[in-house]
This record gives sequence, C-alpha cells and structure tokens, in this order.
Amino acid sequence: MSHTIQWEDKGVYWKYSGDVSGKEIFDASEVIYGDPRFDNLEYKLVNFLDASSVNMTDEEIARIAFQHKAAEISNPRVKNAIVMVAEVEIAEKFATFFTDSRWEVQIFQDMESADRWLGRQSS
Repeated sequence: MSHTIQWEDKGVYWKYSGDVSGKEIFDASEVIYGDPRFDNLEYKLVNFLDASSVNMTDEEIARIAFQHKAAEISNPRVKNAIVMVAEVEIAEKFATFFTDSRWEVQIFQDMESADRWLGRQSS
C-alpha cells in the first residue's frame, strides 16, 4: 500500500497503489483537509487505477464520511473525481462518503474523463 499527494494550482491529486486500507484513505484525507491550501481548492482527483484492492470496514467508512462532511464546511465548492475500475460494491462504498454532500462527486474509469470533467490539464 502506498499513496502520493500532489498539490496543483486549483486542486490536489492523489494516487493509491497496491492494497489500500480505509486507514490509509483516512490518513491521506486528514493531511489534505488539514492543509491551509484546502480552503481554496476547486477539485480533488483521486486515482485508484493502480490499487490492487481497497478494503474498508464499516467503521472506517463512517469515519471517512464524517471527515468529508467536516471538510465540506470549510470548503463547499470542491468537485471530487474518483478514478477506479472496481466492482459495484466498492464504488457504492465510496459513494457513501458523500451522501447528502454539497460537493459534486463523480466516479470515472479513466483519467481522461476525470480530467475533462474537472477542467484539468492532463499531466
């Protein structure tokens, strides 16, 4: 399991690889939401294409959802693009992070579609 976080002009891009745990997702989100740059972000782009698995307990899902709701208060304008080729069950778990959210959220299966939706220049 590993992840990288890259701050961009208008957003943040982070990429997961290997076996990803709910704790890793929570910890990475905490770093991003705790950074002063978060208040001015326009988008978050999360890439799971190199993740071999994503395993989250119900408790971790609840903690991550709460974390997102708190971050939304600080910056309600963030567009969220999640890129993954995953089973429906995993995609549905990610969708629960944003239940009743003011954030726009889309799940994509390729980076090009996510970049277009965000208005982001491909890197």
